[in-house]
Amino acid sequence: MIIAKPEWFTRRKYGGWGLGIKTWQGAVYIAAMMAALIALIQLAGESVETKLLVTGVWMVFLLVDVFDVMWKLKKDERERMHEAIAERNAAWGMMIVLTLGIFVDIMYNVMNDRFYVNPFLVGSLAVGVIIKSVTNYKLEREN
Repeated sequence: MIIAKPEWFTRRKYGGWGLGIKTWQGAVYIAAMMAALIALIQLAGESVETKLLVTGVWMVFLLVDVFDVMWKLKKDERERMHEAIAERNAAWGMMIVLTLGIFVDIMYNVMNDRFYVNPFLVGSLAVGVIIKSVTNYKLEREN
């Protein structure tokens, strides 16, 4: 645990991923993190590179702290099942949109006599396949 405590937050069920605020301490934590970012950017001076570096370090710290809280949130079996189904459905939706995006990208570029596919679209699908494969392999080994 870094700063945030799991009891300050709840799992975000609606509107994306992440945390929902459960207590006033969670609201203060979020406000303090935003105030810290604003202060750090102001202290960084005029250099764009310094501001980007400060923002990047702040973002890494925040993500580590939030992931730590998310990992420690208590969920019962029903909540775990609901979350798993929601994550599966979200993954299918994103996979369909990414695949359509790759298809449109290819068709657009072929019609303009070139071949280019956005590597982020292909990479996101590839990472998804790798994560699914590793997860299935690990789960099969555990049983």
